[in-house]
Amino acid sequence: MKRILNILVLAVLSILVLAVLFAVNTQALEMRGDTIYFLFLDRFSDGNPSNNTGNTPQTYSSDKSDWKKYWGGDIQGLINNLDYLEDMGISAIWITPLYDNVDKLNRNGDAAYHGYWGKDFFRVDEHLGTWQDIQNLENEMNKPGRNMKLILDFAPNHSNPNDENEFGVLYRNSVLQVAYYSNSTAWYHHYGGVTDWNNWFQVTNHNLFNLADFNQSYGPVYNYLSDAAKRWVDAGVDAIRIDAIKHMDISFIQTFTNDLVTYANSLGRDGFYFFGEWFGASAWAPSNSIDHKSIDYANTSGSALLDFGLRDTLERVMCNRSGYTMQTLNKYLEDRDTTFSSPDWQVTFVDNHDMSRFSTVLRSSERTFGSGNNEQGGGFSEDFAKKRLELAVAVIMSVRGIPCIYYGTEQYAANFTENAFGQVGSDPYNREMMPSFSKSSDLYGIIKKLADLRESSEAIQKGDYKQKWVNDDILVYERRAGNNVGIVALNKGPAKTINVGNLSLADGSYTSLIGNDSVAISGGGGTFDLSQNEIVVLQGSADDVEGVEGVRTVVFIHSRTNPGDFIYIRGGHDANLVPGSYPNRYEDIIKYNNMLNPDSIERKGKDSRLDWGPHDPANGSDGWDSALDWTCKTWPSGWGSKKEYAVNGFGEDPENDRTNIRDSAVGADWWKFDARMKGSKGDWFEFKAYLTFGDGRAPQWESYIEQDGRPKTGNHWGKKGYITFVDFNNGWVKFKPLDN
Repeated sequence: MKRILNILVLAVLSILVLAVLFAVNTQALEMRGDTIYFLFLDRFSDGNPSNNTGNTPQTYSSDKSDWKKYWGGDIQGLINNLDYLEDMGISAIWITPLYDNVDKLNRNGDAAYHGYWGKDFFRVDEHLGTWQDIQNLENEMNKPGRNMKLILDFAPNHSNPNDENEFGVLYRNSVLQVAYYSNSTAWYHHYGGVTDWNNWFQVTNHNLFNLADFNQSYGPVYNYLSDAAKRWVDAGVDAIRIDAIKHMDISFIQTFTNDLVTYANSLGRDGFYFFGEWFGASAWAPSNSIDHKSIDYANTSGSALLDFGLRDTLERVMCNRSGYTMQTLNKYLEDRDTTFSSPDWQVTFVDNHDMSRFSTVLRSSERTFGSGNNEQGGGFSEDFAKKRLELAVAVIMSVRGIPCIYYGTEQYAANFTENAFGQVGSDPYNREMMPSFSKSSDLYGIIKKLADLRESSEAIQKGDYKQKWVNDDILVYERRAGNNVGIVALNKGPAKTINVGNLSLADGSYTSLIGNDSVAISGGGGTFDLSQNEIVVLQGSADDVEGVEGVRTVVFIHSRTNPGDFIYIRGGHDANLVPGSYPNRYEDIIKYNNMLNPDSIERKGKDSRLDWGPHDPANGSDGWDSALDWTCKTWPSGWGSKKEYAVNGFGEDPENDRTNIRDSAVGADWWKFDARMKGSKGDWFEFKAYLTFGDGRAPQWESYIEQDGRPKTGNHWGKKGYITFVDFNNGWVKFKPLDN
């Protein structure tokens, strides 16, 4: 009965969590400008040889010949090489689990060098360092100008092997809690291992291989895992990668992620971020497969996912496998935009610790690789394979998503040894000691340039994805956010010159960030001379011309204001604001129409229907210093900096004709927001106004708005292609169609 009550309580909590996640602004740590580096800590760098043997000398391989034992990498080794990572443009570091693992060897003589056989989630593993080392790491990562984020690998699915080694023993800061075969069986599921990988109950409740499977619905287990994660947040961890998220119920993930975000916010943090490992997660997961559930987890669990579907597509395209071309890649990139509600928050990658390295596959012939697929390798020469790897890395760093580089990829690491399962270069041979810390490799330089671009470019961080030219060998796409534009051209085939039109870049000559190609843009078109395996990356501003894609949309907000007062609005479709069942959840891309017109200033200064600026027509205020904020980023409390635009209306405004609007409408004190918005006429969008006062009073958001007939999100709802009239702080609304 107690267990049933625990399950019911967790179910109720999960429903409440969903309500909080999608009706309130639960803030995720902003990561979209980051480039993640994933390193296998034991195999990265040995900075402190005194901890190599840990508590059990036989777990260490001093000559590094035993690939299933510790090799000496540790926290101090990471600290020693932070400059190497910083110089490459890395801004977030994901490391394998730091907490204490079992000391004994398993029946095959394997040690817990990987970190996924935890026995005490509240202590630091002695092979890796101490809490003081972690504090030193935090201090070094957060030096002025460096400001790196720390991501901890965390495995809330299981502890350690149940049938060998230390038999699922679990401690809390050295105090014994339970063992797999102890009298207290509620901590663990006892169904045996998974035998049917298409059975959802088995996948989420049976042991993953022989790893003791936590019963997260049992209160003491949940508290143990939550408290342990909070201990690591206290130590400075900024984000968590959830190991084996596929094998845990979504209600647990929802509760766990919400608790940690709330806890991080209570410490004054700027939110918290999660991404999970679902082997097989994909925008193309078949609807009748278990992996299709990964889409629900990516969209509603509170955790993003590693995009295995993109990784697999890239491998097949770059290896020239039959039926996989650049058109295939483009189709996947377009489909993930509609499948994932937040594709720019999912993590993109080409290499990891569970699959054969990309370089290995590119250079091998037809064999079985770490993905488990007996598929064709590229069979390419080493030099040619390097160029194909560079293409793949350029994709993950420039499409929607947060890119992750696996340690050694920048040095073209590869290994061709077959493991016990006949897989070439897979576990453990994809976990070599860091091959080099050279900064001279071509890929190191490419990653640096694209990481710097990602950090500075709103288009690459948050912009949409639009294919501009594609055939079997070439793909050209554009990323755009507001007036910021990035264009990427990739050619895996023979040299070819192509003319690409409908580009947003303003006229001018642009030099690629990769290589030295120059492309002249004129009238929205440009000629690209692409050699085989070439990457061209252009960045700049949009040409401010008429005919912007989208539908013209106008909002009038009525609010009595005084000189020096300003009204801002935020708006769009934010995944944290719109209920999960509501369609068209995306961040709206808009272009402002009522920008400053110098010829209208004198007339506007004497206009009683002034649209934007301080309302002081008696004193001839021109109002051209007024501003607006239209963004899906929650603001101002920890929501990022507001964006201000110098803008003006244009004198008498016939669109505010005071006909059948509201009796109190007298022209003045109507603030006009005029834009073109992504979407179709009649689509709904949200907005809320923010008022600042020239006399120094505290700024004021609108209060909770309940608008009849719309979801209760606390905001106004407007229609694209219409004029939407509202009063500040009032649920009243009026719509009028726009003809243009």
